[in-house]
Amino acid sequence: MAALTRDDPKVRLSRDNTKAYLFLPEPGFEGYSVDEVIGILQSNGISYGIKDDTVKNIVEGQLYNQEVLVAEADKPVDGIDGYYEYMFDMNFSKKPMLRPDGSVDYWSIKMVEIVTEGQVIAKYHKAIQGKDGMDLKGKPILAKRGRDLVPLRGKGFERSEDGDTYTAQIDGKIDMNGDRIVILPVYEVNGDADLSIGNIDFRGDVIIHGGICSGLMVKATGTVTVDGIVEGASIEAGKDIVLRSGVMGASRASITSKGNISAKFFEYTRVHANGTIQADVFLNCQVSCGESIILNGKKASIIGGEVGAIRSIEADILGSEGEVKTSVKIGNDPAVKRRIGILQNKIEVEKANLAKIEEGLKILQDLKNDPRRTDLLRVKIRDTALLAGDTAELEKLEDQLQRAKGGSIRVNNCVYPGVVVEIDELRVRVKEKQLKLEFVREMDRIHMCALEA
Repeated sequence: MAALTRDDPKVRLSRDNTKAYLFLPEPGFEGYSVDEVIGILQSNGISYGIKDDTVKNIVEGQLYNQEVLVAEADKPVDGIDGYYEYMFDMNFSKKPMLRPDGSVDYWSIKMVEIVTEGQVIAKYHKAIQGKDGMDLKGKPILAKRGRDLVPLRGKGFERSEDGDTYTAQIDGKIDMNGDRIVILPVYEVNGDADLSIGNIDFRGDVIIHGGICSGLMVKATGTVTVDGIVEGASIEAGKDIVLRSGVMGASRASITSKGNISAKFFEYTRVHANGTIQADVFLNCQVSCGESIILNGKKASIIGGEVGAIRSIEADILGSEGEVKTSVKIGNDPAVKRRIGILQNKIEVEKANLAKIEEGLKILQDLKNDPRRTDLLRVKIRDTALLAGDTAELEKLEDQLQRAKGGSIRVNNCVYPGVVVEIDELRVRVKEKQLKLEFVREMDRIHMCALEA
């Protein structure tokens, strides 16, 4: 190997060019000076971050034939974006939890988050600006800048003068969508809703910490939550309904929701939901559902009455040993398909009429004061509204048909004689006790499939 000479010093940069390493071969004569080492570094383009103490140690300690870190750039320190710290919970569950013993805990459902006037609902943490670095050649390395967020928008709260604290202005329910927060009033009854309270008709959410007595009506554009027993009362909600203790309807109760319904049980009650219905028991009820019906408690049974859903039904038990008449149905009846056909024909006629009206208006477009043109415009407005309404209804029914495809009625325990099962226009009566099966449609018949053990 050729002997190293004074001309052999090497400088190596790290891959990110933030560190420089110096290799000094052992000289065959007097050692290097500090100025010489600095010159070697500068000749390799390194003018910033040189560690003077390290260079001095190399020279005085004669640290030869080894790489030594002699220069290091100032790395940039990235800024931190501003962020909001929210002082309320929006990650609660709207579905009941199963207890270890298999029962359903309807108290685990939380529909709304309540805040009180003066409560801090959010704190803003301002952006922290970064610090630029410097590379080994003396050029700045730009740091990522911290960005501030726009102020929260919405209503029902106020912002502090420094812009960092948001406080509720009223007692109510808090909702958040993106960077918009809305606090709305909530009708809250701390006890039973009885004759002393009277009927409730509220634009918003209703929370009743007791029960609802017979004869009362509760209407809400939002959610309705009831902790106690609902008797022969009527409940209508624009969103979800949660009945933690169930309904003893005495054939007078009516529960209607444009969203989902969850309840411990229903007895002798009319129930309808556009969404899903979840409960433990239906006893002699009239039930209709736009999505699925799920019974998953310890008893999980449908006994008596008529229970129907568009998509599916799941329960442990259908009917009873006394062979009480019980009807369960999924899918659509023939009237839906007939209505779709009627609407399709009606829409074609309405479109043709509107096309003729447009032709007439083109002919009369220069005669603005002609009464015939005014009459045509009135008819166009009327027929356009009719077409929009019929088109919306058709789309809704066609979606309903699609959602019903592939549906089933699943029974995890047993089906008793006296149960009638319907899927679309097909119908079958159970004559013998059946265990663990699923009712599905196969072509023009209802097939009973055994569930896997």
